[in-house]
Amino acid sequence: MIFTVIGIFDFLTGGDEGDSLEKQLRKLEDILEEEFNTLVTIAGYYADMGETQEALDYLERAYRVASEMNDEELMAFALDSMGDVYLSNRKVKTAMEYFREALRIYTSVNSPLKMDLREKIKEVEKIQEAMDIASISRLQEEVEEGVEVDVKAIEPFLDRLVGEVDSAGLYSSHPDKDAASRIREAYQIARDIGDTPTEASLLLLLAAYSIKNEDFEESLKYIKKAEDLFRENKNDKGLAISLVLEGVVDFILNSPVGVASTFREAVEIFQKLDEKALESTTLELISKLYSF
Repeated sequence: MIFTVIGIFDFLTGGDEGDSLEKQLRKLEDILEEEFNTLVTIAGYYADMGETQEALDYLERAYRVASEMNDEELMAFALDSMGDVYLSNRKVKTAMEYFREALRIYTSVNSPLKMDLREKIKEVEKIQEAMDIASISRLQEEVEEGVEVDVKAIEPFLDRLVGEVDSAGLYSSHPDKDAASRIREAYQIARDIGDTPTEASLLLLLAAYSIKNEDFEESLKYIKKAEDLFRENKNDKGLAISLVLEGVVDFILNSPVGVASTFREAVEIFQKLDEKALESTTLELISKLYSF
């Protein structure tokens, strides 16, 4: 056994051939890099043929090889390529997750590829926005056909939206009679003293309660009053939230005129304000409505 070990050390240190350990490690690295390139090439062939899962499997293997090499730039390239595969299959959100992780790594190693990926992400964000707006437009077709909405299922979205309105968070969001009475009292006080920002916020809370109680006509009255006050006070965020609630009620009432444009206006305001959480909540709500 000792002779075998000595033989291994001779090989690693060069022996008669004069190859150093460093040279052998470089050879191993070259082999791994060649394997990485081969795996990525095969993945490309599968992607071109529309064999998504096979392409992703080979890219996963390529990622593991890059990890063995401890080559972060190649790891990022594999992730970037996986994002391309998902994007080609219209899985835009998943693609963006891979692109952003790849960009994080490219940036950490100061790779020149980070600039190209940043541009790609910008383009994909535009695609996502277009798809979101398109999904809003499809709602009008659903309304024209008539849809029965499960109000309980959309209550969490309403609470999230209304809870973001100034002053609304000071009041209970639970739909009990006492809470509704307190809000009506507070609304009357705000109205009497001319506190229009608080008045508008409380109107939206009352609108949300009315939706939960399926009193949609009353809800629309509150919403319209709130919209007017938010416009008067130049409160774009409050206005956008009002528009979302208006769109929901119109959708429930099967009133097709303006549903898509109402939701679209709200989303565009959130985008202008960079209110990503509210934009996301609205799009989730729209998706929920579309699922009924």
